Amino acid sequence: MFGIEIYTSSTCPYCTKAKKLFKSLNLDYKEHNIDYDFDGMCEELSLMFGKQLQTVPQIIINGVHIGGYTDVEALHKNGKLLEKCNRV
Repeated sequence: MFGIEIYTSSTCPYCTKAKKLFKSLNLDYKEHNIDYDFDGMCEELSLMFGKQLQTVPQIIINGVHIGGYTDVEALHKNGKLLEKCNRV
């Protein structure tokens, strides 16, 4: 897993906000919509990252689990998001 990956649901407003933020920064991302198996994908992500994950979006940058939209927004406001994306 490298680059930006976002696990989303089509009804999630925070997923939409995360995608808009990345687009506004001209950052490409790969979206994984988990509507078809929300519970199964949350369980799989929890196992991958060793913590209980039950919400979307879940954002991974360069193989590192960042968290949800508020985590990415905080990185952006602190000037660290582009650095995490190797775009500085």
